[in-house]
Amino acid sequence: MSRYELKNKVGMNGLGAGVWNIGPGNDPFGGPTRDPIPMLDRLPMLAEAGMTYYEAHDVEITAEMAPAAAKLARKLGLKCAMYTPSFFAAPVFKDGAMTSNDPAVRKLGMANALKAVDTTIVLGAKTMVFWNGREGFDFVLAKNGRDAFKRLVDGFNAVGHYAKKNYGTKIKFAIEPKPNEPRANMYMANVGEVLYLISRLDKEIQPLFGLNPETAHSRIAGLDYIWDIELCLEAGKLFHIHLNAQDGQRYDQDLPFGYTEPLKDLALLVVLQDAKYAGPVCFDVKAPRVDDPKNICDILEVSSNNLMWLWDRALKVDRKKIEQFRKANRLTALSGYLAQCLYGK
Repeated sequence: MSRYELKNKVGMNGLGAGVWNIGPGNDPFGGPTRDPIPMLDRLPMLAEAGMTYYEAHDVEITAEMAPAAAKLARKLGLKCAMYTPSFFAAPVFKDGAMTSNDPAVRKLGMANALKAVDTTIVLGAKTMVFWNGREGFDFVLAKNGRDAFKRLVDGFNAVGHYAKKNYGTKIKFAIEPKPNEPRANMYMANVGEVLYLISRLDKEIQPLFGLNPETAHSRIAGLDYIWDIELCLEAGKLFHIHLNAQDGQRYDQDLPFGYTEPLKDLALLVVLQDAKYAGPVCFDVKAPRVDDPKNICDILEVSSNNLMWLWDRALKVDRKKIEQFRKANRLTALSGYLAQCLYGK
């Protein structure tokens, strides 16, 4: 099928999704409900679903697989939007990677991170994402918080200097905050914490570091995703974005974009359009356990169609009317106008 493109989108256009988005259907309480699909076989599926970009962890497309993945992606007309090391699945990282109390584990985590930098180059991605994974603690005083934060600063400094020395400014790093899961208490839990962390990095590499906020991660913390995005934009640090939906403060659901809060999603797209966000727009959604294998890409189609529909409606929102409502202090009326833009004919 043809590729999805957003009307009047500046910079990188087209939509993206992770190879993990079309997984076998396992969750913390049950095993797979579908046979797993080999990772490289998922790239043609993403292309057929209308994606322009793909994304992967280092345990999905390994460094050894990267040359073949890059070749196949070129044949399919796909580009790698981001690559990310996995510091949460392997038992050795049960207490974190950069913040582990064990120096041997921290050393292994650093080796994995630097290897992922090299693989990001092979795949042609311009962004490498760090999710906080298991960087945190379950019991109070299990870690010295000041030491843990210093380890994060030292770790990201080392990664940044390695990338700059070997590849100049070809790669930027987007840290992805998440407030809970899988640890009881997470470091880098929200946008503010990550922005502070970046401010503590060495000055010469600070420009390489930004954020990759995700809708669901903000919502499960009871935070407003739009404000999180606006804060990243104000700081000049919105390097990447993950869209999905979240039904309240539950576990991380990764529902189709546009499903739970379409009016807020409309407002989000107004913000991105006005800021002339030039980075890729990608989904972090999860094909649910109940979907049959033949329908595994439905979640990408639904998310994409919802995004296209909302994006077009956001373009038609009268920005002058928004300013008029603000100046007149008619904020309830403003909410009604947005509802009219969303639901009206």
